[in-house]
Amino acid sequence: MPDSVLSARAETTVGRPVLDRLPRASTISGKIMSLFIVGSDLPARVPLADLRRDVTALVNACLELTARMLTGGETAKPLAEVRAGIMEWAREGVTIDAMHKAVRVGTQAVFDHLTARARLDEDHGAVIDTAHLFVRLSRELAMAISQAYLRDMRVADSDAADVVATALIAGNATPAMARACGVRLAENYCVFAVEFISPHAGEPRPECLAPRTIRRVRAEVLHHTDDKALMRMGSGTATFLIPQDHFDPARAERFADQIADAARAKVRATFVTARADGIAEGVERTHAVLDIMRRLRRVGLQRFDDLSLEYQLSRPGTAGKYLTALLDPLEDHPVLLETLTVHLTTRSTRLRTARALHVHPNTVDYRLNKIAEITGLDPTQSDGVWRLRSALVARMTGAGEEEQAVGGDPDQAAQAC
Repeated sequence: MPDSVLSARAETTVGRPVLDRLPRASTISGKIMSLFIVGSDLPARVPLADLRRDVTALVNACLELTARMLTGGETAKPLAEVRAGIMEWAREGVTIDAMHKAVRVGTQAVFDHLTARARLDEDHGAVIDTAHLFVRLSRELAMAISQAYLRDMRVADSDAADVVATALIAGNATPAMARACGVRLAENYCVFAVEFISPHAGEPRPECLAPRTIRRVRAEVLHHTDDKALMRMGSGTATFLIPQDHFDPARAERFADQIADAARAKVRATFVTARADGIAEGVERTHAVLDIMRRLRRVGLQRFDDLSLEYQLSRPGTAGKYLTALLDPLEDHPVLLETLTVHLTTRSTRLRTARALHVHPNTVDYRLNKIAEITGLDPTQSDGVWRLRSALVARMTGAGEEEQAVGGDPDQAAQAC
């Protein structure tokens, strides 16, 4: 039998192609919703709107898979979406039996919809072909359920790998200890640090990620690193130790976006590479960059190389204190300090600065002249821009503050939340 029903029977019930008779997602999702609401504690843990959204998304993915199978199209993408949707339910505590039942109810409803008006004499062949296709569809969905739940079990059973991550960060991991935890140490790692930010402007970062959010992030990271990443999840931050041959720096920005999607939050992220015996230093450097990004109000991924100057300027010491002191004369002139900050972040362009501050360009010129008069550094000349920019970075990153002892784990354990 051909893989596509349509290649065998161009039309089916009441003279319409099978593909055109696929039901709307809302027709099927209502039946599945009742399974998860009646006799379940899911509505008490998951808002009803989120529940409906997730059910509809999964149904849409299954319908897309059905359509691809009907036309002989590529099924990899909808299958991946189905597995991702099923993993969401697994993380919410839906049992594998309940998931199998939900899928059976959904596929039965779609099949019934397609064949509801079938005429025994004219549509017999098309109904048989459709039934064969739904046998294949049921097999694919059963495999997707098994794969999703197996992956979720690996995500949940991460204590041993967390022990290795903690030991690497502390600098006392050994190959024997790692082997005992089922982990083979790599020679080189990508140290990928993330800070999670509230998606709503003006809200502080979450002090502690919800368990379901942690599981989503873990699953996403493991999926994109072939289950090789080691993790240290903290209160609002995370450190991922990824063997270097399982991380593509060119895809780092996409990786950060996928972590943000999994957490349903904005992120700050950066990374460096380090030898296994240099993980502790790598963690310190990446989290120092996250702190710089926070002070400079940067969001998204910033490579360490892009902020290397800011990193160096932020180091405590005499040079940092000297640079910070260059702006002390502007302490009593907050408007001028704000103008300087905006001017330097708009590439020292007076028109852009004026637009950002909602003032006339001549006002910008006047303020820049006052800054030059008060500080002795001209923000319209290259030498003055260089010194003022360095002073501003040092000031915003706290380079003039007293040096603090370096040590400890920058990720406060999530369990302490």
